[in-house]
Amino acid sequence: MTAQSTSDVNIYLTTGTATAVSMSAPPSKAAPSNISATLAGGADGDVVVIKDTNWSSLDTVWVADSVGASDFDALGSDTTGESVSSVAGTVDHYTETDLTKLCLASLTINTSDPSTVSVATFCDPTASLPSQIQEAGTISFTGYVDVNSADYVALYAASKSQDQRYIRINLGDDQGYLVAPVTITSFTWDLPLDGAIGYSGTMVLGSKVKHCF
Repeated sequence: MTAQSTSDVNIYLTTGTATAVSMSAPPSKAAPSNISATLAGGADGDVVVIKDTNWSSLDTVWVADSVGASDFDALGSDTTGESVSSVAGTVDHYTETDLTKLCLASLTINTSDPSTVSVATFCDPTASLPSQIQEAGTISFTGYVDVNSADYVALYAASKSQDQRYIRINLGDDQGYLVAPVTITSFTWDLPLDGAIGYSGTMVLGSKVKHCF
């Protein structure tokens, strides 16, 4: 095993509007699943959100790979375990121009364990049930204030709107991508007596981070 450096890591946030594309046929039962949809101006690495295919393992955010004239692969997907038939759904397509590169100073992914609700009794003090509310975790980040930088403006705007975006982390060196839906719920500033004006924030994960490779 070879250790990987973060020197080639690049982080992006969706800031544009996705183009909705209809599938011309149901997705394939494969690893990765092939999607019959035309991504106009699409390229490998684009963020794609697959919807309404009847497959829970596929209806989420992915990275497009092997993009052709009328199809692409959902990199990292595996639908071979699905037991029901798929249907032709839709794809929300984000091209590279719909993403903003984030020049962060740090980023940490914090996962959460499934929540439980206590139903303890004197007979069974440890009894519990799975909670209806499940949290996937958070991403904490820091950076430096620069109102002339597109990434600072984009992050601040996303923190004000608190709408769901998608994050794509290019791991570099052929290590694939990390992708997840996120909502920026906090954004604060740090004004040191001696040092650069900084900011920090929290992104709440809409689902677990996926490693697409």
